[in-house]
Amino acid sequence: MKMNFLPLLLLAAMACKKNGSSGGGNTPAPQLSIDDASRAEGSAPGTLALRVSLDKAASGTVTVQYRTQDGSALATDDYTAVSGGSVSFAAGETEKQIQINVNGDDAREGDESFQVILSNASGASIYRGTATVTLTNDDTRVPFTNSGYDAPTSYTGYTLAWSDEFNSNALNTTWWTNQNGDGCPNLCGWGNNELEYYTDRPENLFFQDGKMLIEARPEAYGGRGYTSSKILTSGKKNFQYGRIDIRAKLPRGKGIWPALWLLPQNNVFGGWPRSGEIDLMELVGHEPGKVYGTLHYGPGPNSTQISRSFSLPGGATFNDEFHVFSLEWKQDQIKWLVDGAVYSTVNKVDVGTANWPFNEQFFLIFNLAVGGNWPGDPDPATRFPQWLIVDYIRVYQ
Repeated sequence: MKMNFLPLLLLAAMACKKNGSSGGGNTPAPQLSIDDASRAEGSAPGTLALRVSLDKAASGTVTVQYRTQDGSALATDDYTAVSGGSVSFAAGETEKQIQINVNGDDAREGDESFQVILSNASGASIYRGTATVTLTNDDTRVPFTNSGYDAPTSYTGYTLAWSDEFNSNALNTTWWTNQNGDGCPNLCGWGNNELEYYTDRPENLFFQDGKMLIEARPEAYGGRGYTSSKILTSGKKNFQYGRIDIRAKLPRGKGIWPALWLLPQNNVFGGWPRSGEIDLMELVGHEPGKVYGTLHYGPGPNSTQISRSFSLPGGATFNDEFHVFSLEWKQDQIKWLVDGAVYSTVNKVDVGTANWPFNEQFFLIFNLAVGGNWPGDPDPATRFPQWLIVDYIRVYQ
C-alpha cells in the first residue's frame, strides 16, 4: 500500500516552528550582569557607580531589583545600605548605572569591601548577579583619642627609674630591639601556632600623637598571612622588682592577641618555663573586656600557671579608651593592677614546693599576635588592621 507522508511532514514542520528551533521562533531572553567596582574611600562623603548591563537589547521594558550586603565594609560606617533599589531599562537600552553613597573619613584602615546583589528580574534573566565593591584606604591617621585612665606620675616610696613616653617618631634602639620573623625553624608560630610574621617596617610599627602603634595587617609576607611587630628590651633594659605602669589602648576581634610581658634575662634555672615568665597583661580579642595576669613556672616541658583575670563593668571593652596596666613586684610577691586597683596577688608560698624563679632580672616584651592556640584564628567578623596603642611605660623602684 502506498503511504502519503505529506501530512506528517507538515505536522513536524509546524511543531519545529512552535518550539523556536527554526527561523522566526522564540529567542532567549536578554541576560543581566553587574560589574565589580572600586574607589578610594576619600575623606568626605561621595558616590560610587556600578555598571548594570544587558547582553543585548530587549524589545520591551526590563527591570531588576538590587540590595547591598555587608562584608568587611559596614553600612552606616562605610557606605549607605540599600534594601529595595531598582533599575529599569527601556526598550533598546543595554546599560544603566547604580549609585551607592560612600561615607568618607580620614581614618587609616585596610581596604574594605561589600556586595551589591541583583534579584527579581523582569523581562530578562540574571547572568552575573553579585558585584564586589572595594573601598581602598587612602588615609594615614589611626582614629583614637587620649580619653581614659591616666596614672599618677609618682608613688610614695618609689622613684622613677626609667620610662619611655614614645614621644619621638622612631623606636629608641638604645632600649628596644625588634624581634622579627615567625620563630622558624626552631619555634615556628612562636610555639603557639600563631599566624603572623613580625617586622620592623613602618607599616607595622609607627608613632602618632605621642603614642607607639603596633599594627596587625592581613597580608602575605614571609610565608605567613598576617604581619605585626614585636619589641623587647633584652640585653638593654632589665628589671628586678619595682612598679611598672603601661598605659595602652587594646585591639579587639577574634584571633587578636596583644601582650605586655616579661622573660628572664639569664635563665638562671634553665630554659622555659623553669626560669619563669611574667605576663603583665594579655587579652584575647573575642573577650575584649577582659585582661589576664599570669605567672608561668615549673619543671617543664609545659608550664604550671597561676592566672587571674579582670573584667570591665557594664560591657565596656579595653578598645574603648586607654587603661593603665600595672605590676607591683617585690621579693617573693607580685601584684597585678588595672587603673590603680589590685585584682591579683601571688606570693611565693602559692607555688608550694615548686621553684619560685621571679626574684631575678627580667626584660620587657610588647607584641601583637594574630591567631594561636588560645585566641584561635580570625573569623570573617574580625576587622583589620588592628592596633595595640601604647602611650607610655614607666618603671618605679
